[in-house]
Amino acid sequence: MALLHCGNLTLDGKSGSAVATYIRVKELDLVFDLGRCPMNFIGISNVFISHFHLDHYFGLPIYISQRWLSGIPPGNIYVPSSGSKQLMNILDKISALDTGRSWAYQINPVRVGDAIPFRQNLVAHILPSNHSVPAVSYLICEVRKKLKPEFHNLSGREIAALKQAGVEITTEVQLPLVAYLGDTRSIPLDAHPLLKQCKVLICECTFILPEHRGRARRTMHLHLEMLPPLLANFESEHVVLTHFSRRYTPELIRQKVFNYLPPEEHSRVQLFL
Repeated sequence: MALLHCGNLTLDGKSGSAVATYIRVKELDLVFDLGRCPMNFIGISNVFISHFHLDHYFGLPIYISQRWLSGIPPGNIYVPSSGSKQLMNILDKISALDTGRSWAYQINPVRVGDAIPFRQNLVAHILPSNHSVPAVSYLICEVRKKLKPEFHNLSGREIAALKQAGVEITTEVQLPLVAYLGDTRSIPLDAHPLLKQCKVLICECTFILPEHRGRARRTMHLHLEMLPPLLANFESEHVVLTHFSRRYTPELIRQKVFNYLPPEEHSRVQLFL
């Protein structure tokens, strides 16, 4: 499996076009897509599915059944609302075939514009995607409480007194941590005001050779040649490129990507290989 360190976040898993994509961020207790499910991913509590191509969601039966067999409460599985009922029908049929019983699972349909709290201090913003089937992207933010500006000059005792009196002394702020675009032909730059500031951007780059421009367009994927102007809009400290076509060797991918991207991008770009 690939293993990348992005500041205080660690990404591990695999991502290959038409094979399988599953990218865990262990520190946030989540995985983006689940085309396969390694046994050490069973304990992750939050699964964010971008779309219903098999290489992005067909690890769900293993994830669900192994938690069920182990007596672990169902994880939170977030999926595009379009297709969620069909997914549950598939899971129920596999469950009946596998055990003659019904697995316990929690499918949460999501729509563009939703803001979904999870854990104690995280929120997932659902963003639009542009793919050949209904799809979404995800922006994960940390939620913090910050003292309101009008109270900055008060002493600790004065602030405590206000709090005891029931005065709301803090306001909520969100820190954009990770954006996962999934499979897409474009990046929704204006979909959320915090997107461009995300600390880690996970972006597909399925095709890299000039002769595959047409294929990228037909299958609605990003091509390497589209990335420089898009990445220039992001302040991200880390850019992780994923979902390369299996036509390419790792050596060719490294050569083409870093020869094509501007030198100023090299220090923040990593390849999920």
